[in-house]
Amino acid sequence: MVKKLSIIALFLSVGTLVQAQKSKVQSAWRALSDYEETLKDGNPNFSFLTKAAEAIDAAIANDETKKQAKTHAYKLRISYAMFQYNYAQELKKLETTVADKNERALMAYGNVSLLEFETAAAELNTIKDLDQKFLDNIQEGIAKGAAGLDEDEIRFAQATQQMKAESSNIATGKYNAKKYTEAADYFYKTGMINSILNKAKDTTSFRNACIAASKSKDPSKIIEYNQKMLDANIGSAVNYISIGNANMMKGDTLSAMAVYKKGREAFPNDIVMLTEETNLFIANGKTKEALANLKLATEKDPKNAFLFLFTANVYDNLANPKDQNGKDLTRPANFEELFKNAEANYLKALELKPSNPDHLYNTYFDLGAMYNNYGGMIASRKAEKITDLVKFQKENDAAAAVYFKKAIPYLEQALSLKPEDKQNLRALRVLYLKTGDEAKAKQMTERIDRLK
Repeated sequence: MVKKLSIIALFLSVGTLVQAQKSKVQSAWRALSDYEETLKDGNPNFSFLTKAAEAIDAAIANDETKKQAKTHAYKLRISYAMFQYNYAQELKKLETTVADKNERALMAYGNVSLLEFETAAAELNTIKDLDQKFLDNIQEGIAKGAAGLDEDEIRFAQATQQMKAESSNIATGKYNAKKYTEAADYFYKTGMINSILNKAKDTTSFRNACIAASKSKDPSKIIEYNQKMLDANIGSAVNYISIGNANMMKGDTLSAMAVYKKGREAFPNDIVMLTEETNLFIANGKTKEALANLKLATEKDPKNAFLFLFTANVYDNLANPKDQNGKDLTRPANFEELFKNAEANYLKALELKPSNPDHLYNTYFDLGAMYNNYGGMIASRKAEKITDLVKFQKENDAAAAVYFKKAIPYLEQALSLKPEDKQNLRALRVLYLKTGDEAKAKQMTERIDRLK
């Protein structure tokens, strides 16, 4: 008999405890409702929110009520109401100093504490994990004009819809305040909130998070948000490039190469991706890999003039190496082979005629400059054994003149695209003098003088 009484006593104790925890949820609801009534009157009483927060935190700490979506829905509403209250206080501070309403709003978003908003956003994720059906029912109710939703569900729906818009405003406010790290976080949160509520990936907000992260100059943030886009299968070559560049900012060349490799596999025809990886190969002495990249690309896209220009530039730079200060270095043993490959690719690029004006200019100018340099190399070479110095010099000058004359029409074409290019004007003036065209040399001098 004593044993039965103890069991009954235990049952009553447990029942009382569960009821007590349910009453905490009820207390939170009552305090929140009281606050919302004072808000309607235009005199919000923050103490009601404090009471609501204490009650709901007690309910969330209990095993019985913490697993209920309804508990977390109240927590979201209470936390969001606290954020809104704090935001309203920030607006008041700016009323006397900032006249423009929109500017004042963004500045307040840039200044306000985000702790309560983040708590509310975290609760939305918790609800999604606990009870997706709860969110689905509310979304269906909204689609039907709130039909079938009770008052609490309608207020929860209103809070989440406001959060969606406000998260974007916070991100914009932080961005305008040049708090780029926080802006990145909130553009991402906006994307997550939109994705949860709309069941569709918000690529615009995720992309804005990446842009803000790049402005922060924080390589970890840049990597984090660009990787999130890739993980969500909404990324592009730009995300791989950004991650690779961020690794380079950290001095991690190996990781950058690994990222570019993945990017090239995912987007084999992306020119910028190709450029980044190829440049990194060249910078690290991986010429074979760089040229293999370009060979593969030109085979896949044989009418892409830029690819041939890029390939020509690689061969040209290998044939005519320079140090970090731009000073000429000793030409490689296979100079002639590299020169011919560069020439062939420049000519192929011109045959295809780049549609981009800068690329077209570069093709004409770079080929003309390469011929000019080759002529200069011939003119300055020395005979190993001098038998007839006059004859050697004459033959040398004639051979050099062939390339000087080859250079002129390409540099002239480049000048027609950029008539005020002083570098080209000076190069042509020298070439005209070397090839005996003093009249044109004089014209170049006059054009240079007019640009001073």
